[in-house]
Amino acid sequence: METIAEMTVSPAQAIQYAQTYLDKNLAGSKAADDPITFYGYYTLDYSKDGKPAGMLSVNGYNGQVWLHTWHGTFIEEWEAD
Repeated sequence: METIAEMTVSPAQAIQYAQTYLDKNLAGSKAADDPITFYGYYTLDYSKDGKPAGMLSVNGYNGQVWLHTWHGTFIEEWEAD
């Protein structure tokens, strides 16, 4: 039987960790306030000057943040119907 531990970092805390990271590393950027929950982490978009600029993730157990640099430069986003 598989046991899955509940994440100890809340969505609100994930936003705080993300914003702290952005303040230190990408000044002027703002973390989104709607993190997407995955197994063990949250993913958030971030903006700069009011425009989408990228994405980062926050570990749901220890708050470590990693920037998604492999996506390249943001071009656009759309949602399928």
